[in-house]
Amino acid sequence: MLRGKKVLLRPVRRADIQYFLKWFNDLEVTQYLNMSLPMTEMAEEKFIEELGTSRSQSTVMFVIEAIEGDSSKPIDSAQGKPIGNTGLSNISARDHHATFGIAIGDKDYWSKGCGTEAARLIINYGFEVLNLHRINSGAIAFNERSLRMHKSVGFKEEGRQREYIFKNGKFQDHVIFGMLREEWKGLE
Repeated sequence: MLRGKKVLLRPVRRADIQYFLKWFNDLEVTQYLNMSLPMTEMAEEKFIEELGTSRSQSTVMFVIEAIEGDSSKPIDSAQGKPIGNTGLSNISARDHHATFGIAIGDKDYWSKGCGTEAARLIINYGFEVLNLHRINSGAIAFNERSLRMHKSVGFKEEGRQREYIFKNGKFQDHVIFGMLREEWKGLE
């Protein structure tokens, strides 16, 4: 587990399917994500099963829990509430890079700093534990919260794919971000 002051990141459990189905079938949540199909219980079960097999070599995923109560207590005694997920995918052992992703599915926790803290925890994990050299990311251009979060944790905007994603009835730009290990180290 990875722990901050507001959130902790823990491995995905089968019981988390209930949260994923709620969050990722909510159009208000998915309008900000590069997904559009309704999520089914069967598809999510398969995805979680694959996390424990060959996919685990190229993907790490954590559930984000909001720490409720005394954050100084040991992790086991924290009363966490699942609010989203984050991870690194397309991990390349040869090239030492991966793609960052995050979703705060519980709308009560939007704009509370939980996503930013979770991002810092997973990025640090990527550079320090997985020995990555580079982390890639992206955001839909109208997602102002995500754009601010990327910049606040140290991502650099590297480009824009014009009218790349169809959301909310029209084509939207996709903003491409990247961060190098040295840039992360410079922020510490």
